[in-house]
Amino acid sequence: MKRTLSGAGASRAAAAAVVALALLAASGCASYGKLERYREAYPDAAAFFESRGVPSFGASEPALYMDGGSWYGRAMELIAGAEDYILISSFLITDIDRQEAIFDALAERMADGVRVYMIVDSASYYRTYPMDAEPIPASTPLARALGIPLIEYNPIRGRRIFTLLGLLDRDHRKFWVVDGRTVVTGGQNVDYDSLRDVGSGGCVDAMIEYDSPGAAAFLRDSFVRTWNAYSLDRLDPGDFAAGGDRGEYRISIVDQGLRSPGLVTGMFDGFAAFASEELWLVQCYAYLTPSLLDKVRFAVDRGVRVNVVLSREHVTARALYGSYYGMLDLIDAGASVYLYESDVGSLLHFKLILADGKLASVGSANYNLRSQTTSRELSFVVSDPESLAMIRSELDALLASCRPVCRDEARRYRGLPYLMQNLLMQFWG
Repeated sequence: MKRTLSGAGASRAAAAAVVALALLAASGCASYGKLERYREAYPDAAAFFESRGVPSFGASEPALYMDGGSWYGRAMELIAGAEDYILISSFLITDIDRQEAIFDALAERMADGVRVYMIVDSASYYRTYPMDAEPIPASTPLARALGIPLIEYNPIRGRRIFTLLGLLDRDHRKFWVVDGRTVVTGGQNVDYDSLRDVGSGGCVDAMIEYDSPGAAAFLRDSFVRTWNAYSLDRLDPGDFAAGGDRGEYRISIVDQGLRSPGLVTGMFDGFAAFASEELWLVQCYAYLTPSLLDKVRFAVDRGVRVNVVLSREHVTARALYGSYYGMLDLIDAGASVYLYESDVGSLLHFKLILADGKLASVGSANYNLRSQTTSRELSFVVSDPESLAMIRSELDALLASCRPVCRDEARRYRGLPYLMQNLLMQFWG
């Protein structure tokens, strides 16, 4: 591995160490005993999630898109077929031809009378090309030039840059709601990395789609609450029609905000506590805390085979070093660790948890403290055989490009540069 840290990068990591250690200390309350109590109190994961206020809705059969090309094609179909409204939440919007085509299509449909609203995060202004300092332009000005109504979540400007929460409170969700029926979520942004084809180095990632009026109404309400918190042009959820709860399938929605903390932690707890044979964690990266490692140990101690898939490719050196540092901890906790290796530099951005082939989560949440505490996150939790079969098939395809990481290799990633970047990424990643 030839990537090295610049002096500035090392300085940033050192400056972050004190804050990161404080965050780790705050997260250090052991979760091992808590998971045992959950197993005693609830018959299964579904009952546990219900107790945590995770809603469930009827839905149609699913569709799964695993790369920028397939999702771009479907996004354009959804835009073309919309009759009433399109709500889009995207953590990042950065310049690429396909992003411009999506914005042009949205503007054209607005001219036809379709209402379009977008929520984006200010992190779009701070993106670079993979392993490069060259910035990727944010496409916020283009959206505004086209007249697309758009707000920035928690803008990184003014006095906010001097407050820790002002920097860390981010809307990491990616979801679409179309006409009160179609709902889509996953890890795909309207941006450079997500929309490129995998053969051109674009992300390997998922967007999962259902026809679910109940879920659409829930996500519409969440979108409107967020919009109204940052815009003087207030929206009324009653103006965006959505039908009743129907469908032979069920999807549960983990929608975490700062006013509903702990939902991502509860999702991690539910999978760790109730998996009985096999648990897969597919992650772009994992910046681990004692509590997150406890979840792995708890499952392993009950005889569960825990498998963690991480990405060899990363956008920044700090992300790569920080993630590699934790491999040894996972192995020592009893997990098997695999690296997804792409011949063309594609980042594995897929966020999947799969337990016993019977329960799966697909969404935006990373297995880290950040997603647990200071980011808005969204995941669909599903258990129907058709969704699980599609997800398992995609996992098997990914594993063909993975290799196991042994303990000797993992030990090589424990030097000071890896440690410092791991500490930085505890709150920055």
